[in-house]
Amino acid sequence: MAKVTDQLDTIEQKIMSGLKDFQQATVERIDYLYRHNQRRVLVSDEVGLGKTLIARGTVAKLAKLRREEGDNLFKVVYICSNAAIADQNLRKLRVTHEAKTESASSSRLSMQHLNIFRQENDAELLDRYIQLIPLTPDTSFRMTAGAGTVSERALMFAHLKRMPELHSYLYELEVAMVDWATSAWNSWCKNWYEREVVDCNEKSDGRYFDYMQYRLRRELSATWYDDVTYLDGIIELCRAIRRNRGERVGENAIIGQLRVIFAKISLEKLEPDLVIMDEFQRFKYLLNSDPESETGMLANKFFHARDVRMLLLSATPYKMYSTPEEIDETRLDEHYTEFLSVMNFLNEDPETESKFLTVWRDYSVRLKELTLGDTTILSAKDAAEDAMYQTVCRTERISAAENADIIDDSDVHEPLEVLEQDIRSYVQAQELLDQIGANYHVPVDYIKSTPYLMSFMRDYQLKRNVEKYFKAHPLELKKIKKDSFWINRNTVDRYDRIPNNNARLERVMNSVLQRGVEKLLWMPPSRPYYEMEGVYKNTEFSTKTLIFSAWEMVPRMLACLLSYEAERRTVGKLARDYQDRDVHYFYSGEKRYPSARMNFSVRNGMPGAMTLFCLIYPSRFLASCYDPVSCMNAGMGIRDIQKQVREKIREKLREMPSPERGNPDRRWYYIAPLMMDGDRYAYSWIESGLESADKQPDYDDEEGKSRKQKGFKTHMEALRELFYETHRERFANLGRRPDDLLDVLTDMAIASPAICIYRTYLNYAEGEDGLPVYLPSQLARVFINRMNTAESTAVVELACGRKSDDAHWQNLLTYCRHGNLQAVFDEYAHLISNGIDHDEALVLQLHRQMMDAMDIRTTQYNVDTYKSFQKRAYGQKDRPTNIRTHFAVAFTKGEGKETDTDRKKTIRDAFNSPFRPFVLATTSIGQEGLDFHNYCRKIVHWNLPSNPIDLEQREGRINRFECLAIRQNVAKRYGNIVFSSDVWKEMFDEATIVEKTGGSSDLIPFWGLREKDDMVKIERIVPMYPFSRDGLAYERLIKILSLYRLTLGQARQEELLEYLFKNCDDADQLKELFINLSPFYKERKKR
Repeated sequence: MAKVTDQLDTIEQKIMSGLKDFQQATVERIDYLYRHNQRRVLVSDEVGLGKTLIARGTVAKLAKLRREEGDNLFKVVYICSNAAIADQNLRKLRVTHEAKTESASSSRLSMQHLNIFRQENDAELLDRYIQLIPLTPDTSFRMTAGAGTVSERALMFAHLKRMPELHSYLYELEVAMVDWATSAWNSWCKNWYEREVVDCNEKSDGRYFDYMQYRLRRELSATWYDDVTYLDGIIELCRAIRRNRGERVGENAIIGQLRVIFAKISLEKLEPDLVIMDEFQRFKYLLNSDPESETGMLANKFFHARDVRMLLLSATPYKMYSTPEEIDETRLDEHYTEFLSVMNFLNEDPETESKFLTVWRDYSVRLKELTLGDTTILSAKDAAEDAMYQTVCRTERISAAENADIIDDSDVHEPLEVLEQDIRSYVQAQELLDQIGANYHVPVDYIKSTPYLMSFMRDYQLKRNVEKYFKAHPLELKKIKKDSFWINRNTVDRYDRIPNNNARLERVMNSVLQRGVEKLLWMPPSRPYYEMEGVYKNTEFSTKTLIFSAWEMVPRMLACLLSYEAERRTVGKLARDYQDRDVHYFYSGEKRYPSARMNFSVRNGMPGAMTLFCLIYPSRFLASCYDPVSCMNAGMGIRDIQKQVREKIREKLREMPSPERGNPDRRWYYIAPLMMDGDRYAYSWIESGLESADKQPDYDDEEGKSRKQKGFKTHMEALRELFYETHRERFANLGRRPDDLLDVLTDMAIASPAICIYRTYLNYAEGEDGLPVYLPSQLARVFINRMNTAESTAVVELACGRKSDDAHWQNLLTYCRHGNLQAVFDEYAHLISNGIDHDEALVLQLHRQMMDAMDIRTTQYNVDTYKSFQKRAYGQKDRPTNIRTHFAVAFTKGEGKETDTDRKKTIRDAFNSPFRPFVLATTSIGQEGLDFHNYCRKIVHWNLPSNPIDLEQREGRINRFECLAIRQNVAKRYGNIVFSSDVWKEMFDEATIVEKTGGSSDLIPFWGLREKDDMVKIERIVPMYPFSRDGLAYERLIKILSLYRLTLGQARQEELLEYLFKNCDDADQLKELFINLSPFYKERKKR
């Protein structure tokens, strides 16, 4: 492995060339500030402009600077709020594949001492030079509340057991450290960390244990409280366990203290060169924490370490806007106080801090006295701007004057039609509270937000109070037996329609399920390669939907009811259309309807689904028969394409003799493509397929994986034998060709999943030989798994008609052709590749991300019913009613478990793919730091936020780089150019030439475009009840959003805005007073 230090110039050049011009300018500015002794810099670019990519450029630049300063290991600590964001962004920060990246799960601060000692004795790591270490503050700085993870405790135990003072308490010490994690401790954790510390100690020639024992004795001898030392605390805990007959006791405060002590030891050794704090606003408590507290002690030691440089990333580093209501409620102007706190942190020394405050206060005074025509304010504004620019960079879309407004809020002006059920729901809910003696009113917003309130409320005090009452008064249960309160289990089981019972749900249901979107299994491509057909006809501008709600019950309700309705319109409709057996939503002891049609099943030892190879074999010859670029350039429609492809295949088939008479031999479907490709490629694919059959999990269903894996292997072995036999006997073993063979092979060439994926990957590989032969088949198998669910099977049958089970694959081929699957995969790969280094590992990374995104499981949510509630009231066991969520999913806070984090990552990746889910409903947790823009340009504000910045933050999730709205416009405007090879790159290149004028930044065309009458826009939906306060609230939010930037760093912003609106009605003059902190636009202004 080449040393990274020898490649720093190349790395810097490559990373910088991959940034847009305004991002490059910001990175250069940060580098300038670091080189001129400014250690702390804030990048506060507007949401969606790529702050993480600026951090990536900074890593590349600073790695070179630190090497110039004599550093031999460049340590970057990346601080973010959770593992989901860490996973999303660490890939972007990894400026070279050689860079060492620690996992978020094993990089807790209390465990870093082990990693650090490893590094000091790891020559390979020093060759890698760049190390990325993710930390999450709540697990690294706030520790005393709990016992931490089992891994943390196992590592602590490995050191504490070596202290002579604790030798007589080893059994009790282990009981304390096991806590409740007995299984993990005994099965792997204890022994794993014992081996790790012993290995590290050996590699450091004993220095590791010596150092840790020395530091532990010193730290544990310190006073914990009164005259009790930390060591006394450990011994007392062990004695308590001994008194409890060796069983665990509840008191574990000392373990939290031990985590802090081990974190302090780690900090002494960590010595980061760069600390990146992502979504910095979440961690402001670290800046102001009590220096005597554990959190403050750790944070101060961390932030004030010698030579550490800091990069703070946040679109909202301080509360960007404080409403009068918020100020009155908290008795604190959070915007003003937080602004000053952040600026004080950035300006480290008191003299600089004082100078900044003087300049800023002068600007504030002049702004508050502004009148029409006042020009003296400009010099004060410029001085304040320059003072901020010494520590802060911020680029905003508003900087690009040619950028059209891409938000369409026409739906906002159509108030909801209030339903009778809305009123009944409120009246009956209030009657219920009155009847049970509750001394409060039902919150109106509950009724506006959620139908079937009792079914979807969970962990709400109102529901707990109701349940408590009826457990005490079960004979009064009829009071709560109202249709407006409960989902009816029998209605669901029969696939009957569930009434919406809510005007908001009615509006959103109609918006989401328009144009038959429930019959789509993926979003149509923004630039189809030929006219779409079947259920995809007239779906060109379809979109996924992102929904934000203030209430945690709403995402679950939406996920359940939208998914159920989509399933009712497909699975339920299929059962009714074909009058199949009595179909039930809830099933037990039977398979879901319709059953999977595409399994590698074995009957009596014989493979029964050989034709599935038509979907998973990536035939080189068939792939070469269809070239999307040349066909588009020739203006060919699908019939012309089919004709051209058919002729190429017909020529090839002439080389393969076939009997004229006899029964058609279906083996031709799957053996012909292999024979067309020749020995070397086909042999290689078969052997790699057999090898992977022992490794790759089969995704057909959760149960019977081993059996099905054997089934796949049986099919592969049969295919190998057939290929050998056909090759040996020169086709004499085969019967007559099926009459539709040419049509099937043509559809395979155009739309087989494996062949489409093969062509997509080939665009990023270094020639055919640079593409691992079995990758397309692996992804094709995961794709087939997605198509094998009951929902997908029903959709394909409804779209293409019913065929026998063993011919369903032909229906799927037709469906793939109708839906332009090749264009879908190409567009998706383009989006993923934007965040990946274009090097030899590109195809593997594309493959891995696509595999992860397509492997999503259906989640079920428990919905309460009257019968379940009734049974609980009588103290009986209830039967859960679980609703499947697949079309729509909920993205909520969860319980903070690792599986919950994994689920969130899976949901995010799946929503950012063209495949289902098509709706993501979330709360404020989805508002910051996560991207949902790849296939979504419709956002629903189920509840209006009170603060205008929250509206901007929400919409920033989908208004981002090359978002769907931008791509659909670019395809619409430039989709008919003459292409060379890379369709999407070339369309954006053309858009750049046409739309980007002199002096413009790369915000055009990647984040915005020039206005046109037929422009595709981001749809903003705010379902508002007529005559409600929401209308006025919305107008206020939009008005403030247009000019809130004027009040940056000012007290009582809304009062100042009202004054400015009153005394200066020239909007253009007011906009001249916007603070400009964009390095790109400041430099352009100088020129």
